[in-house]
This record gives sequence, C-alpha cells and structure tokens, in this order.
Amino acid sequence: MFFISGTTQSRAQRYALQNYNTENGLVQSQALAMVQDPLNRLWVGTFGGLSVFDGSEFKTYTRADGLISNTVTAIGFAPNGITWIGTAEGICRFDGLHFKSYALDPHSETSLINDIKVDNQNRVWLRSGNKIYIFRGDRFELVPTDGIITSMFLDEQRYIHVCYLQKGVFRFINNQWQPLTDQVPDGFCLSVYQSKYSGKMYILTTTGLYLVNDRSLQLLTNDLPGFDITTLATKIVVDQNEHIWIAVGNGLWFYDDTHGFVKLNASNGYTDEQTLSIFIDNTNNIWLGTNGSGIFKYSDSPFKIFDNTQIPFAKSIISIFQRGKDLILSTAYHGIFRFDDQTNTITQIPLPNFATSIISIYDDPDRGTYYATYRGLWNAHNGKLKQIGTKSIPFITDWTTINDEVWCTNGEGLCVIDKDSLRLVKQGPYRRLIAYDKETIILGTKKGLLKYNLLTGTTDSLKGLQMLRVQCMTGNAQRLYIGTDDNGIVVYEYQTGRIYTISHDDGLSCNYVYNLLIDSDNMLWAGTGCGIDRIRFSETGTYQLKSYGKTEGLSGAESNERASFQDAEGNIWFGTTKGLYMYNKRKEKTFSSAPFVTLTNVQLFSKNIPTGKYSDSTIPYLRIPYQPVFGHNQNNLTFSFRAISLSSPERIEYRYKLEGADPNFVETKQTSVVYTNLPPGQYTFIVYASDENGNWAENAYRYPFTIKAIFYQTTIFKALVSLLLGILIAYIIYWYSRKKEARRQWEMRLREEEQNKVRQRTAEDFHDEIGNKITRINLLTMMAERKISGQTELGDILSQIRNNTQSLYHGSKDIIWSLQRESNFLKEALLRIQQNASAILEDTGIRLHIEEEPPIRFDVKMPLDYSRNLILIFKEAINNAIKYAGAENIYLRFYEDIDSSVVLELSDDGKGYDPENSTGGNGLKNMHNRARAIKGKLSIISHAGEGTTIRLRMFKYSFKK
Repeated sequence: MFFISGTTQSRAQRYALQNYNTENGLVQSQALAMVQDPLNRLWVGTFGGLSVFDGSEFKTYTRADGLISNTVTAIGFAPNGITWIGTAEGICRFDGLHFKSYALDPHSETSLINDIKVDNQNRVWLRSGNKIYIFRGDRFELVPTDGIITSMFLDEQRYIHVCYLQKGVFRFINNQWQPLTDQVPDGFCLSVYQSKYSGKMYILTTTGLYLVNDRSLQLLTNDLPGFDITTLATKIVVDQNEHIWIAVGNGLWFYDDTHGFVKLNASNGYTDEQTLSIFIDNTNNIWLGTNGSGIFKYSDSPFKIFDNTQIPFAKSIISIFQRGKDLILSTAYHGIFRFDDQTNTITQIPLPNFATSIISIYDDPDRGTYYATYRGLWNAHNGKLKQIGTKSIPFITDWTTINDEVWCTNGEGLCVIDKDSLRLVKQGPYRRLIAYDKETIILGTKKGLLKYNLLTGTTDSLKGLQMLRVQCMTGNAQRLYIGTDDNGIVVYEYQTGRIYTISHDDGLSCNYVYNLLIDSDNMLWAGTGCGIDRIRFSETGTYQLKSYGKTEGLSGAESNERASFQDAEGNIWFGTTKGLYMYNKRKEKTFSSAPFVTLTNVQLFSKNIPTGKYSDSTIPYLRIPYQPVFGHNQNNLTFSFRAISLSSPERIEYRYKLEGADPNFVETKQTSVVYTNLPPGQYTFIVYASDENGNWAENAYRYPFTIKAIFYQTTIFKALVSLLLGILIAYIIYWYSRKKEARRQWEMRLREEEQNKVRQRTAEDFHDEIGNKITRINLLTMMAERKISGQTELGDILSQIRNNTQSLYHGSKDIIWSLQRESNFLKEALLRIQQNASAILEDTGIRLHIEEEPPIRFDVKMPLDYSRNLILIFKEAINNAIKYAGAENIYLRFYEDIDSSVVLELSDDGKGYDPENSTGGNGLKNMHNRARAIKGKLSIISHAGEGTTIRLRMFKYSFKK
C-alpha cells in the first residue's frame, strides 16, 4: 500500500507463564522436585523445605516440623494417605500429622534420595544414586541392579522402569528386570518418559531423541541444539500437544515435529536460570522448577502474547485492522506497522506528515483507510493519499459507515465525510456512534444515548439509558451493548426494551470497559481495565461469562480504547498496556473438572484451636480437630475453605451452608465465613466449589461439630425439670384434691352426723307417737270385735281396720329402720329384705330360697335413702309375686358381678307373663322410678309359663358422693 521503510524479523511470541516464588509463599526459590497429590495439591521440594500449593496459598514443612532434612529431592504418595519424602539425608514418611524417618543401607555411599515411585501393587520404590530400594514390612530392602542409573519412572500401567546410562531401559515385571527394547540407543541414555495422553514413550540420549515402537527405537531427531547435558539435571516430559519438554544444564527446550526445538528463556517470559524439575499436573499445566526463580506454571493459553520485545511499541496499539493476510497495527505516536503473524515479520509503513500524531483510524474496505491526526484528516486508498478538509484538528472519537457514507463524531458533534471535506451535521457532545438501521444512528454521550434520524435530522433519547457514561458501543440485531467507565456493560434489548447490567459483581473483570466486539460466533468480547471477558448469550437473554486473567497470561493487561479486531482466520486481537494479544479459539480449553474442596482452618474466636482440645483426634494434613465438641460459650467459629485448583483458582465460586443454622446455601467468592453466638446443638458445615467455568458438582466437604449446652440447656435437664414440674403440679393438684375431698368428707360426715341425729330423733318420735297410737288403734279394734258378737258386717269392717293397722305398723317399722344409721350399709339392707320376704311369705305357703355367693362385704356403704328404696322395690316385687305369679318358690339372690356391680335378683317359678303385651301398673312404674333414684338398672325378664325374674344392678361408684 505504501513504501516500506524496513522489515525486521520479530522474536517468538511471549508465553503465558506464571511465576511463584518466595514472595508468594514458596519456602525457597530452588525447586528440586514437584508432584501432585490425590487432592490435586502441588508438592514442591526445595533446599529450604517442603511447600504444598493449593493453587492460591503455600503451606510449608521444614525440619522444625519433623522433616529429616530441609533439602527435599523427591516426593511420592501411597494410596493409604502416606506421603514419602526423600531428602539429601535420607527418607521419611508423613501421615499428615507426624514424620517418621527410615534408614537405608548403612554402607551406602550417599543418603540422597533421587526418585520415589509407588507401583501398581502399591509398593514404594526409591532411587538413591545407583541403588534401587523397595519398602517391605517396616524397612527398605535393596533391589539388585547392574549399571549406572540415570532415572526411574512409572509407565501408564504403573510398572517400575529404570534407565541405565549405557544399557538402555529396563522394566521390573515378574520380580525381575527385563529390557524394554531389543536394541540399546546410541550414546548415553539420560531420561525416559511415557506420555499420559498418547501413551508414547520417549528416550533422550546424548546423541538424539527416540520414540519407542513396540520393542524397537525410532530416531526422532539427532539435532540436539547445543545441550549442556548432565545426568543430574536432565528431565523430560510430554504435554497434551505431544510437545516434548527437556530440561538440561543450559536451559529449557520443547520440541515438536513442525518447529523443532524452541528454547524458553527470559526473552519469551521464562528465565535464563537452570531448570531443575518439570511436572505436568492433572489439568495439563506444566510446572517448571528453577534454580533461583521459584516455580513457573505454563498453561496452553488460547492467547498468544506479543510485547515490545516481539513487536515495537506493542503496548501502544490503538487500532487494529487487516489488509490481505497482514495485520495493520497503529500506535498513537510511534507509527503504523504491518505484521505477519505466520512469519513474525514486522514492517513499518511510512505516512508522511502525520505518522507520529494519530488520534484515531478507521478502515473502510471500499473507501480505504481514514487517519485522524493532529495534522489533519487523511484518506489512503488504492495507493493514493489525500487530505480531507476540516475546519480544525479532527478529534474524531468514533466512526461508522451507513448508506455508503462515512460518519464520525468529534469534539463538535456528529459529522459526515462529504466528498473531500468533513461536514458537521448535528452539533452536540457526542463521543460514540453505531448504525442502528439505514435511517437511524445511535449516539453515545457522557449523559446517555440518543437516536438520530437521518431523514428528519432530529434526536430522541432512549428510555432508561439517559444517564449512562458511554465509553464504547457495539450491537447486533437483538441487542445493543454499551460499555461504560463506571458501571460495566449495559445491555439493551431492542424488541422488549429490557435493560440490564453486567458488572464486576456479576463476574466481569472490571467495570471500566474500553472496547467491545461481537465475533463471528455472535459472542461479545469486552476489553476492560483489568483484562478481557467473553460473554455468550442464549436466545432467552441469559448469558455465560468467562474472564481471562493471569492463568492465560493476561495479568494486569489493561485494554486500549477501541483496540480489538477479529481477522479473517477468526483470531481476535486485543491491544493492551501489556502488549498485543491474539485469541485462538481452537486452543480454548473444552473441559474442566470439579476441584476438590477442603477446609484450611477452623478458628475459635479468631484463634487457632490447640491440637487435642475439643477433640481426641485431628484431621491429617489439615491439622484441625475431627468432630469437635465445644462448650456452650465456645460458639464463635471461623471456617476457612479452599477449592484446590492449579488452573484458575480466581474463577472459582463457593456455596456454603451451616446445617443447623442457615436455611439455605450462600454463594460467594470469599474463602472464609464467621458464625457468632451459635446456640447449643449439632451442626455440619458444608461447602461446594464450582469449576473455572461456573459449573457445580457434588464435591462438597462436610465438617460436623457440636456445641454442648450448659447443664440447664441440656435435653436431660429440661426433661428432668419438666418431670419435676409435672410431679409438682400433679402433687399440688393431688394435694388440693385431697384437701378438697377431705373437706367434702368432713362436710359429709358432719352432714351425716346431723342427718343421723335427725333420723334418730325422727325414728324415736315416730315410734313414740305414731307407733304407739297405731298399736292403741289395733288394740281398740280387737276389743270392739269381742263386744259385737254376732254382727257380721261390722266385724268385717273392724277386721279390715285391724289388718290395715297391722300393715301400717309393719310399714312404719321399715321406715323407722331406714332412718337409723345402720340402714346405710348394703349388707344391712339385704338382711332387711330377707326379713321382710320371710315375714310376707310366712302364711302364704310359698317357699323362700336365699342365695348369696359370693357374700357381700359388710363395709359397703350406700348414700342416704338407698336402703329405703331397695326395700320398697323388693317389697313391691314380692307382693306382686304373691298376687299374680301363682308361684310355689321364690328365689332371692345377691352377688357381686365381674364388673364390680352388685346384683339383686328376685325370681319365681310362677306362670310368668309377656312384658311386651303388659301395660304394667303403678307398682312397676314406682319400682323403675326408685331404681333410677339410686342410679341402678332394673330389668324384668319373664316368659309365659317360665316364671319371672326381676334383676336390679347397682354400681358401687354410684355409692360415692
């Protein structure tokens, strides 16, 4: 397009490497060994001790904790939870609480442990110099070998292999060493590794790199780029892309079939120091242990990074667009560059008069490139450069093309390029613009958004978007996206008018948004003041947000204004203050695994809990009490938790709940929570963690504990108090009832005594007055009968008077008897009934039979008037039997039934009758009335020719008052 002033070869890209050193908590900066435990934590052995990394923090163990030596050279994990630690002074085991040392061969030339492995039979192997040991029982036994050993490793089936310097590789199987290949590779054999992704096995020698095919060797390359090879420092691993990483004495290299060997050093983000160890974790991160700079993590980031060492002024790029296969990169003050990312070729494009004073650039495929500069407005098209007329410096802040015209905003308002001049169309403080349709432009200001109608030249505000501070804009057919300088991204849905915000609280890396871009997959990209975010919207308006940060090498990458672009290959480019970033979606991670979640600490009143207090056991490796029981006043607890993630711990979110206190789970990004004034009870603290993409899984960590109640809060105490209170209330009720009953009984006795006195006087008076007079009447009648001899009619009358008088006399005797105190006893009443029956039947010829089985007790006492009613009932019954039954025998039976009732029966062997067809006289009615008066049940059973039975049933409870 223009004359090229010069062409230079760019250096290779800068790699996404994160460094962890003593400033981050690593115990010492020389990493001799690295390995990952079953909980995904990274263990790092150094010259200063052992560090355990959970993705966020380091925990350190040294001699002060029980290590045999601070120089940790090898680490291995057994399935039973034991960690084996090799040092420069021997080996020890760690169960999470205590260290225990083991002795090797006392005649060994060295105590340095080089390797520790655990095979498929869970046997522990270690290499010390040229000797191999296996752990049996409670000691290490020497395994015979033959030759100088350079390394020991496990294959994918967890068989032990050793690499001999001159004999090749051997595998231990069926209790013997067997050669892995039929041939020995050329040169000295230094290291062996089997890819856990492809299963391929590679051997590095002093003469080349080999691939093992069955039992033969295939030479991959013998062009080793000046390796300074020492057996101590040579390490090899193979990553998921089948890149072979090799650490030798003079540096770190990786190899693939396309590019050969590439060296990592300070110029591309690593270090120039020696690499002492290499390890690939479960999430495909490559960890590099250095000799002085700590450890580095390499993630296969979807971003390529180019800083000022690869592209001149890469940190000052303000505009990106494409011409052919090349990118055009514009800076504000350092010129414009053409960049070929395939060949890493950089060429500067000379633009006379304004190359170092660019304000903004706009590239229109049909009209060329427009340059707004401090020296005017220019257009470059088809190799020609011309100036566009302006009235002042064109401080153009945004551009768009609509209806084959180029529109822009500057310090004066909305403008259009009309032929060869810039024409002001609408005056106003417009900063951003975007074409809505062929008739409408949306304008952004520091005080909201406006719609400008191209036909009428009028503006209308967008409802709900009046007060936004617009920083950038983009949109599609469904939504308008507005980047702000204080409120994140505001989304406006055209059809529904719905407005919502995506801010830092929702996961956006920063609320200051410098640029927005919609890619070919209709995903929204946001360059912010803290990183780069990708937002995928669904058809329903929900979205999934992913922030790219330090894991991808974007730590501290502040985006430049409007500096984002998607090229023809689909790659997305971002200009930032850290350099130029290229996103390749083909390298995006398509998987993630749920992290392990664990507690890191439990504190009581913000202080660590002493070992052995509140619990008789401690959780290994965590050193927190197992199922503790706290006192009633030990109720202020702090729970610290962590998801173990070596990839992107900053993206992990948590859900926690204290069962027994919290009604629901709480989502947070915090890693600790405090509970105060917990009441006594049983609790379980539960915490979940998401993966780096916000997906949740069943990975909860549960921590049960108990807060004891004070004695008066315990269930037993409450039950005892309730029991005692119940007893007290029952006793009070009982006492009150007894007192009330005693008073009632006293009143009854007093009343009974008064009644007895009255009854006695009444009986005496009745006897003295009425009884004597009836006797006198009877005597006078008898005298009169003697004197009227021969007068039959008068004699009959006197005889009737005498008989009635005798009956009245006998009846009065019953009344007098019932008034006496003894008549209240049931036994006395029954005897009186028997006497009356005998007296009534004396001259009738009817035989009386009396049965009392079992006998009625003498102490059964009845209320007043019961005895009189009993006597009158049975007197009426006996008289009826004499008058109507025609019986020869009458039976009286008294007994107590099984329901504690007293039964009195009178039966005869007379002619009987049919009760249903009998109307009954006053006598029967009186009998029933008297039975009801004494709360008894009277029944009459009779059948023609079968006699009659009258049964009176009285219940003892009716005797009580």
